[in-house]
Amino acid sequence: MSILASYREKEEMLRKLTEEMSRMEENPELKKELSFKEEVQVLLDKHQRSVNDLATIFGLNQSAVAAVKSGRGNRRTRKLKVYVNPNTQETIETRGGNHKELKEWKAEFGSDVVEGWVTEERE
Repeated sequence: MSILASYREKEEMLRKLTEEMSRMEENPELKKELSFKEEVQVLLDKHQRSVNDLATIFGLNQSAVAAVKSGRGNRRTRKLKVYVNPNTQETIETRGGNHKELKEWKAEFGSDVVEGWVTEERE
């Protein structure tokens, strides 16, 4: 693509975004939210507080920190699968397929066969 064509494309994108911004600025819900944000900022300035202070007061930082520390966020935990090898009676409990011995079993006996060895699934 030539530089002129790229320039024209960006110009058109800018025009569309400008129109969209104009429509949004007329939206009463946006006006209400902007007004609320402004009022909160004035109140924070009056009491010499920051947005982080406000989050701490309402306990928002603790939940965010807990989610980061757990490393999970809103992610659902996988089910625990219990595999029992019928040949050796060995047992493997895992929540994922990245288990060394499980991989060895799947390489030796095949994935479908090993998945048939699942005796239990639990949360």
